[in-house]
Amino acid sequence: MLLLIVGSGIGVALSHNLLMMYILWEVSTFAVWRAVAYYRGENQIFAASFTFIVNFAAATLMFVGLVMVYMDNGTFDIFSINVISDTAAIFILIGILTKSVAVPLHVWLAPAYNAIPSAIGACLAGVAENLGAILFLRLFTMGNYATPSFFNAVAWIAIVSSIVGGGVALRANKLRTLLAFSTISQLGFVMLALAVGGTYGILGGVLYIAAHALAKSGLFYGVGVIEDSTGEDDMRNVACLLRLSPVLGVSMAMLVGSIVGFFPMLGFFSKLTVVLGAVEKTAYFGVGAIVAAVFTLLYNTRFYHELFFGERCDIYKLRAKRPSHTGVAVAFILALVSLLLGVFFYQPVQYLISGRI
Repeated sequence: MLLLIVGSGIGVALSHNLLMMYILWEVSTFAVWRAVAYYRGENQIFAASFTFIVNFAAATLMFVGLVMVYMDNGTFDIFSINVISDTAAIFILIGILTKSVAVPLHVWLAPAYNAIPSAIGACLAGVAENLGAILFLRLFTMGNYATPSFFNAVAWIAIVSSIVGGGVALRANKLRTLLAFSTISQLGFVMLALAVGGTYGILGGVLYIAAHALAKSGLFYGVGVIEDSTGEDDMRNVACLLRLSPVLGVSMAMLVGSIVGFFPMLGFFSKLTVVLGAVEKTAYFGVGAIVAAVFTLLYNTRFYHELFFGERCDIYKLRAKRPSHTGVAVAFILALVSLLLGVFFYQPVQYLISGRI
């Protein structure tokens, strides 16, 4: 299932045939369904079934939109499309927003996050949930077939989704619930970038997909290590985890810094570029992006402080077993890659610009 998630993601990113994209889209949905139900418990099976039903229903509507595109253009070749009707665009957008967990189509993500194994959950956060943003980029942003009002509507949906997701994450206590709504918030930021378009919007959106994929995957691994070591999934029941593993503490600090947008992590340059693209489009979008970024700072600060420090550190007795060296190593490697891509950010930027993205 892990290989299917990765392979279908690569296929959606590289294919130029909309029908093939849809098939790979459904392969990803099937793989996520099986992965969420990995432990076969009652809650896991319910979460997997709910995930599949929501995504399959949305993908069916998206397929109707793709058929309408074919009827209007006589081809599924993404490079040969000349027009996309408003009705077709709306149907396709429903599938995209569901996969990219935009509010209110996000309802499947938190149950899936709470059920899935942490290692595969990292792949879900880093690959599968970005498929909607990738399809939107290739079909709408770069094709520019839709009307300005369509892009403005998507931008407002993205801003609301990002702020609401950040607000819920700020109040969440369950680790995986917090990660779920953090993902909702960050993917809203990505969709905002792709909706405003332009050089800054497209460049920032693509960079943010990479930054979020690396950072959220690393955080998912880190949370998995914490759960395995402490047996807890509630931030209120753990603290002072810097004693457990200083390497994990430093790694997660770097990953959180990338999500927040601290210099010199990759997230800093991607978030800055997205804000510039939003401001360039209109001041209202810029304000919305900044408000969403503030929520990101607040909930990530609370998340990291509660886990690794906390007010009870002077009296707290940490009860935990030795953390998984593999999990800590994976989190550290992903944090290091995020740092190196930030330090040498001009390399991916030059690559994207030379590729006319």
